[in-house]
Amino acid sequence: MKNQRLAILGLGRSGLAVGKAAVARGALVKVFDESPYERLSKPEIVDEARSLGLDVELGWKGSLQAGSWDGLIVNPAIRKEHPKIAKALEIGIPILSEVEFAFRISRAPIIAITGTNGKSTTTVMTWLCLKACGIDAILCGNIFGSGYLEVPLTDAANESTPDQVLVAEVSSFGLDWVSTFKPAVAGITNITPDHLDRYSTFEEYAEAKLRVFRNQDSSDFAVVRANDPVVRPPGEAPTEFRSRRTRIAPSVEVDRSLPTVFTFGAGGRDARVEENSISILDKVIKINELPFREPHNLSNACMAGLLAYSSLKWIANQNEKSLACKLLRDAEKSQPSRPSAGYGAKSELDRVVRALPAEIIAGLKDFKGLAHRMEFLGVKDGVRVINNSMCTNPDAVLKSAQSVKDPLQLLIGGANKHLDFKPLANYLANGRHGVFLFGSDATSLNGMLGGRFPTFATLGEAFEAAAHSARSGQTIMLAPGCASNDQFRDFRDRGEVFKTLVREWLES
Repeated sequence: MKNQRLAILGLGRSGLAVGKAAVARGALVKVFDESPYERLSKPEIVDEARSLGLDVELGWKGSLQAGSWDGLIVNPAIRKEHPKIAKALEIGIPILSEVEFAFRISRAPIIAITGTNGKSTTTVMTWLCLKACGIDAILCGNIFGSGYLEVPLTDAANESTPDQVLVAEVSSFGLDWVSTFKPAVAGITNITPDHLDRYSTFEEYAEAKLRVFRNQDSSDFAVVRANDPVVRPPGEAPTEFRSRRTRIAPSVEVDRSLPTVFTFGAGGRDARVEENSISILDKVIKINELPFREPHNLSNACMAGLLAYSSLKWIANQNEKSLACKLLRDAEKSQPSRPSAGYGAKSELDRVVRALPAEIIAGLKDFKGLAHRMEFLGVKDGVRVINNSMCTNPDAVLKSAQSVKDPLQLLIGGANKHLDFKPLANYLANGRHGVFLFGSDATSLNGMLGGRFPTFATLGEAFEAAAHSARSGQTIMLAPGCASNDQFRDFRDRGEVFKTLVREWLES
């Protein structure tokens, strides 16, 4: 990278990390941001960037010149159709995302987790499982404001060592400009409509997510939900996958260039949620032994267990003297050898019972929840309050509401991302839950939800009304279903504002 001329479009958290890593490797870097200083959401980053020696141009209105740059790294917040990006493509400047850049400089394997909902929780669970196994795992990527020790993906990659594992949440935006990105282990939690303000169709959004599997080969691992109507395992055609009856029999020859695939969920071969337990490979874990009970978190735990196991397998395949190899051997010692289901098996050695190390289960038991994700804030006069500011699409609102047994007073609103809230109206039709709409799109949201809910300009006004209406045995939940950028810096800022409102209410 020495003396390469790299332009970064958009400063922000990821731009700062990329610039720091590129300068450290001898690149000639300049950061361009179209916003003037006073319009930056996080102006303090500018001072930090300049203290690192980065050349930052704010209020940029120019264009990149052909022959002047060896590459353009794009901030994930910038749309693919941006005129500056279109011009760069036209004059032949290579474009990279932060994910692609981080992959190219990382000395450690990357475990990449994406999806519409549940990816942050699954990422943290996977990280905890690997930490419990004694693996030097780094929590990184698009995950932000989780309450756990987290760093940007490029910062983690910049300082990585070969004996580490980077457990990274990756977004569809980060996958838009990948070309060689090849995670050792990749998983998709689910894909439901989201970010349709950034993608022209749902199919385009889904394809961005599926790009996480694009470059994987037989040395890698993939984890997917069984019978998912959208998520296709690597190598399986869409028309085949959409049939719930499709199976690959043990006798079918598997493409040896494809990753080993593990499946979870209803009909999953390798992990599933039972009535009173979850099963991951050969282990059954009682639900009452876990620190969570919500159906979505039980499903996340199944996926995280498989991701952690796959990570150990990948490490063991690289080094037979590794700790991962020892953990797998110890777990398998008591297991009889017999044929596996065969899906993804590439050798006789792989056709054995896959045994889950007990340390992975211990990691799941260490999970304490994430900030701004179904975060319990307190109770007053029998009314509970939950902060779920990270809930940014209608499907997440639905799943969040279904995970709580109490009648709810839901706080929904913000900037809608061109998403359809009408399906949520069916869930709310029985009148069991109250809804208080707020923010810039409150009126249009109310139209999609049947036009019968009160609307408010701000989150504070909506919470005050919800607190007044709530009765003992009910729960007030912030589940916005929308982006936060109408009134807040980001979802974390929205969540912190809500927590302040709740704290004042609890103490009043």
